[in-house]
Amino acid sequence: MASKNNTPLGYVELPNGDMAIFPMNDVFLNYTFEDAEHWEALRLAVNLIIEAYMQLKPDTRLKTIDGDINVRTQFRQFLAANKNANAKFREQDIKMTEGKVSITYVEFQNDAHPDPPIEIRSVEYFGIGIGHSKGKIANQIWFLAEDVKSLLRGKTIARYVLKDEISGEEHPESSGIMYVSLTKLAKENTPVGELASFLLGITTDPQNQVVKKIAKTFSASFQEFKEDEDVVTVLTHEERVRGKVWTAAVAEGKKEVASQVIALEEKGLDPAEILKQLKNLLVDVPSTNTTQK
Repeated sequence: MASKNNTPLGYVELPNGDMAIFPMNDVFLNYTFEDAEHWEALRLAVNLIIEAYMQLKPDTRLKTIDGDINVRTQFRQFLAANKNANAKFREQDIKMTEGKVSITYVEFQNDAHPDPPIEIRSVEYFGIGIGHSKGKIANQIWFLAEDVKSLLRGKTIARYVLKDEISGEEHPESSGIMYVSLTKLAKENTPVGELASFLLGITTDPQNQVVKKIAKTFSASFQEFKEDEDVVTVLTHEERVRGKVWTAAVAEGKKEVASQVIALEEKGLDPAEILKQLKNLLVDVPSTNTTQK
């Protein structure tokens, strides 16, 4: 997770003040990969992770993504949510389709303890992904800014596939769910370690050439992001809802909730994530469509 000591990509000017935007900001990522010019950076990031896993598990059936790709995000749904309270979101933020070969769903997760938990949500998404894959491999990759101990179990990367419980033989359907510990990877002096450091806001000037390309794409996208009126609309909407949560907390005497808002802001969470964490602690707070991150 981006801490208050890490470096943001920059700031977006909102009516109530500037908002720091880190590489793992949910709205920024959806905005960035909505643009086909930026798809290659996503492929590069995903392939760095896959290559790192292939070194850990040389006989894995998981393969790098090398063919033509098409990427879909939820950014347009974010905009619709500002206009229509009943707007529906796709199940996952980023969907990368490689021709007729595979679909890779990519999640950038800042918080280790969302509601519902990642352990449950990822399996639900996995089932939906396979169900809609029309025979393609349907993989999940979760970039975790905070470790989920029950899933990673001390490892930097963990991948789960269907297996025969007795023999250990893998199911013919080779789709799987991968969880990536960015904090552990960031300690490595490797290309994938540098990628993790960049995503967490620890490294702002990566040296590896592949990671440099990814960082350059993020930087270029941010220059457009901070000036985009649609972006300001989405972020301002989230800021206003967060303000309603704050006001409700104070009015109800729930000072501990107000304190949590401050603590979560200092940890680098964006408004949508803060709202997600605090929604069950408040009653009668105006509802909103925010991302489940």
